[in-house]
Amino acid sequence: MNRISLLCLLCLCINTAVISQDTIHADSLRESPAPVDLKDSLEIQRKEFLRQHLYPQAIVPTIRLIEQSLEEEDGNLAHFYRFQLAKLYFYIGWYSNALDNLEYCQVYYRQNLNTIEYVRTCHMLSLVNYRLRNAEMANYFFGQTELEKPTINNPLLRYEHMMLGVMLRKSTNDSLNKANLTTVLRFAQENEQPELIWHSYDVLGDIYASEQAHVQACLAYLKALNICDKGEYLYERSLLNMKIYNCLSAQEQYKEANERLLQFINIRDTLAMINRDESITRSVDKYEDRSFREGKIELAQDKRMFELKSRRSNFTLVGLLFGIGTILLAAFLIVLFYQQKLSASEIILKQNEQINHQRIRELEQSMALRNLESMIKGQEKERERIAKDLHDSLGGLLSAIKLKYDTLIYQNGEAGPRTEIQKVHDLIDEACGEIRSISHDLKPGALEKLGLIDAVEDMINRFEKSGQEIIFQYYGLNKDDLLDSEIAVYVYRIIQELVNNSSKHAEAHEILVQLTRVEDQLEIIVEDDGIGFDESSTQKGMGLDNIRSRVYYLKGEISVRTDPGGGTSTYIVIPLTTVPMTS
Repeated sequence: MNRISLLCLLCLCINTAVISQDTIHADSLRESPAPVDLKDSLEIQRKEFLRQHLYPQAIVPTIRLIEQSLEEEDGNLAHFYRFQLAKLYFYIGWYSNALDNLEYCQVYYRQNLNTIEYVRTCHMLSLVNYRLRNAEMANYFFGQTELEKPTINNPLLRYEHMMLGVMLRKSTNDSLNKANLTTVLRFAQENEQPELIWHSYDVLGDIYASEQAHVQACLAYLKALNICDKGEYLYERSLLNMKIYNCLSAQEQYKEANERLLQFINIRDTLAMINRDESITRSVDKYEDRSFREGKIELAQDKRMFELKSRRSNFTLVGLLFGIGTILLAAFLIVLFYQQKLSASEIILKQNEQINHQRIRELEQSMALRNLESMIKGQEKERERIAKDLHDSLGGLLSAIKLKYDTLIYQNGEAGPRTEIQKVHDLIDEACGEIRSISHDLKPGALEKLGLIDAVEDMINRFEKSGQEIIFQYYGLNKDDLLDSEIAVYVYRIIQELVNNSSKHAEAHEILVQLTRVEDQLEIIVEDDGIGFDESSTQKGMGLDNIRSRVYYLKGEISVRTDPGGGTSTYIVIPLTTVPMTS
């Protein structure tokens, strides 16, 4: 009996040894180096899933690509795939998972001074936190991008930033927000940026919904949903179907609303199936556990290094503190001795010198402002004088000539050749019209009689010509609003000069003039699709210096963005609470 027991025990030990050996062999096979072309095959697999809009299936190869890049110590490629993984999580509504990967990317790009990728990551962090209803963090990451000045990095970041700004602050100045979204949509459609298009329409729909304009909101949501249907962005489709359901219910279109509700339920069922897919969740959990362990290991290593350095520094700490104390005491005694040696007369002399320098600077600034004021007012007076002379003297003289000419024709009948007589008659009419046009440009009567809005509309009507369209928009202003007469004249001159440049020099086909009053300031935007220019090489004579002088006189700010062949955009802000500088 004992022998049988011993034999059984021996067999059990042998089987255990064989199983252990097989397990070790299997582990060694799993831990063996990957084939050379594994990364390429994973990338092909990932791109194929993306091409077919199979975003959940693309998660696993993306995770493996991250792990391969980390093993090869390729930080740039690893964090590129981490950003792509965060976008895949975003598409299926796994916002918390997206945040973890985006935070890795943000830290890495900030440490490596990769400004463009850092701004793009902060934009994504702001969007994800907004979806999680964490407004504080969304605004924080949006503010981080403003410190990096995304408007000068590349156009896509600029318009992403503009869209996010409207999304986070859409409760203020809806008219300006709509204008900004229109600009973003124009750029996104011209450059085929579907994600930027659907986000912009989504935000536009939210603005209309907040205004109880359910028809317009529903149209905007449907345009966003059309883009998401093509890209099969499941979670976005579910959100948009619910928003459309709410809009249709508010319009009492219950049949169509119920159809949207059914679509919402079907998409959520699909997302629930994805959440239960063990092949995806197992890979995600394993990847996140490994990332967490690596983060803890790095933290522990840093802590041990810090403790080692602290022990080494303890030997010299006392001597260092004593030396620093001695130096500080000596410095204090020197400063005290120096202060006692300074006489009161020397201190007063230095103060007087500072006061005199300050007065000189103030006088120079005052003289510069007075010269600028004199120049601008002199220009206006000279315009008025020339306009009056043209209208009263030369205009009257031409009118008298025309009257006399008509009288002679009436008295003498068909005395001369008809064609030549008609040419003379037409030339006199053309001269009279040109005199009236020049006189109106120099001193616009519509500005005094009708106000700024009608005067600008009249000016634009006179500028329009065949093949060129000028669009004038105004927000926050009524035609009967009265501005300070001096400010109105200078604003009119600024717009006149900008439109003249776009019409005559820029060869533009479309010019946009936008006048917006936002609380106590006036915003002027003039954009064209003309040939643009290079500011550094442009010669004087296009009126930019004159425009800047008028803006500076009104204590405003001006920004000009242009590129050769890329059109010109001018943005001006003028405060209305500040009275123009006078002598």
